[in-house]
Amino acid sequence: MKHAATVCILTAGKGTRMGTCGEHINKALLPLAGKAIISHIIGKFPQDTAYVVGTGYLSDQVEHYLAIAHPDRNITCVTIDNYDGPGSGPGYSLLCCSSHLQRPFYFVSCDTLWDNQLPPPGDFNWLGVASVPGDDTARYCNMRVADGCIVELRDKQKVDDPTYQAFVGLCYIYDHGVFWKSLGDKSTIAGERQVSNGLRELIKNCRVKAQHVEWTDVGDAEKYKQAVLRFEEYDFSKTNEYLYMVGGKVIKFFVDHKVTAMRVQKASLNPGVFPAITDHTDGFYAYQYQPGETLYRRNSFAIFASLLQWLEANLWKPVAIDPPVIAEACRRFYRDKTIKRIEAYQKKHHIADAGAVINGTEIPPMKDLLAKVPWDLLEQGVACFMHGDLQFDNIIYDAATRTFKLLDWRQDFDGHVEFGDIYYDVAKMYGGMILNYDFIKKNLLSYCEDDQGVYYDFAQRHNAAAYIDILTCYVVNRGWDIDKVRLLVAIIYLNMSPLHTYPFDKMLYALGRKMLATELGMAKD
Repeated sequence: MKHAATVCILTAGKGTRMGTCGEHINKALLPLAGKAIISHIIGKFPQDTAYVVGTGYLSDQVEHYLAIAHPDRNITCVTIDNYDGPGSGPGYSLLCCSSHLQRPFYFVSCDTLWDNQLPPPGDFNWLGVASVPGDDTARYCNMRVADGCIVELRDKQKVDDPTYQAFVGLCYIYDHGVFWKSLGDKSTIAGERQVSNGLRELIKNCRVKAQHVEWTDVGDAEKYKQAVLRFEEYDFSKTNEYLYMVGGKVIKFFVDHKVTAMRVQKASLNPGVFPAITDHTDGFYAYQYQPGETLYRRNSFAIFASLLQWLEANLWKPVAIDPPVIAEACRRFYRDKTIKRIEAYQKKHHIADAGAVINGTEIPPMKDLLAKVPWDLLEQGVACFMHGDLQFDNIIYDAATRTFKLLDWRQDFDGHVEFGDIYYDVAKMYGGMILNYDFIKKNLLSYCEDDQGVYYDFAQRHNAAAYIDILTCYVVNRGWDIDKVRLLVAIIYLNMSPLHTYPFDKMLYALGRKMLATELGMAKD
């Protein structure tokens, strides 16, 4: 009788080699091509596979993600009691899972990905191997291959012998009794109990084949970022929020669980404009993938006109708020936050405030620009229910039903979930027409700086100016201040700048400075 495969995946370690990438999230949940690394691994095996997942560091994250992303999979999570103290390590973590693995099983490290087809469960052992540069061999467990079989291993030792290949963290253990008996050895290598304790005896007492693996190692920050750029032309990621698309669901995770809670609350206040939340656990929330295309991909002047009518009827609902309350919220959200973000950008790049030449235009120091901003005007907000990041990548249009849905809404406006300033939504939309964010994600921008000044450029749609004209007419016809909108666009770019990576961060800062100086009449051509 054929039995379903069993796969053990270890996610217990702290992932210190991931640097800032893994500072707030378990490395198994780092996204790659829209899926968590662990989802890529799960997707390599048949639907009826049984999984045993060893959890430790940030275990709740892993367990909550698996419950939301893979509710139809047979997954047992095992808590590893010691994942970073003396005697810890992958060998110890695997031993903790042994009661669930008293049968042949696959073992997969959570930072191992592969492209080729693996042998199905059989009556033989195999270890996945791949060649690595000689200087890197000391970082791996190295296997000597002879006649297609593993005959010796050297763990965490530099080897120059071409008959050795690196173990990729993927194998099939058929003779599990031999493996478990020897894995109990408490000796350590590089300060940890290694899986090699069991593999060594397996090689000594049993036949173990060498299985070539087309391997992608995502076990440190540099390798992970290289893998990201295999699928994305520009790394638009952040280190405090993550996006996944798995099994027909869109899953968002925020390190700050309050953000998730407020987003869920906000969606419940106006369910017609946002997708229905299907799952919500701590930092995660999820909804079904929405049919249609973003307005960057599918738009026309008629669709855009319909959108503005739809927003006015369904999203921008007035909220009765005392003027001092909205004024105070606008002051903190616009002035106070902007000053902090500019300080964060300057600290990030270790720069002193000074004048600059940006795309041939002389721009004063930032402190002089901020001193001229009419903050009292910006405090005169118009309170309404709002989206908070209303650019075309977050607006879905379903041509079949001629309906709109809004994605990736901002959770609050200075802590207020139920209202914000309508000018902020309009400015976000305006700014997304100048900067087409889907083009930015394709790396269609350039930035350079030299002794003569700063230069930037970016791709923009042919009809961008026409959409801006339509939005401008809409704003003016409602008696709103279009100059105030443009001023907020510049401020939005400046606020975004420290949150992104080079060169987009520097381009945002330069673009925001130049636009702010122009709106204030302080730019000199």
